[in-house]
Amino acid sequence: MNANIPDIYKLLQEIAWCFGDHGFDGNCCEDMSLVEFMALKKTYENHNSSVQEIGSALNFTKSGATRIIDRLENKGYVTRERSSIDGRVCCVPVTDKGSQVITKVMEKNTRDLDEMLKDLEPAVVEHIKVILEILLKAERRQEFI
Repeated sequence: MNANIPDIYKLLQEIAWCFGDHGFDGNCCEDMSLVEFMALKKTYENHNSSVQEIGSALNFTKSGATRIIDRLENKGYVTRERSSIDGRVCCVPVTDKGSQVITKVMEKNTRDLDEMLKDLEPAVVEHIKVILEILLKAERRQEFI
């Protein structure tokens, strides 16, 4: 094992804590948990996803994704509609309220990150982006092994 791996792991844990769902009320993003936010974000990015596609994108079972979509629907962020192509498939479009909240959260978090990194050289910020992309790509590749 590479001697840096334990340190990288610890750093990732700290980063996850700083940017994750660690509030006492369980909310990271308006009135959503991090899991709900990620499901809404996936739905927002991939218009009219099915519940199964959302679950797959987040590595959840269909029943786990259904529970998350239930919560988002109760908050008014998504609706369920039968696919016009295949009536057995339930599509989950984002409502206007859901679009507004996802945009608000993303803009706020982007501003916060910009403020946090503002004193770094642009090349360093580019390196951070590339390294995070490499790490995410490696993790996603691992999911399929």
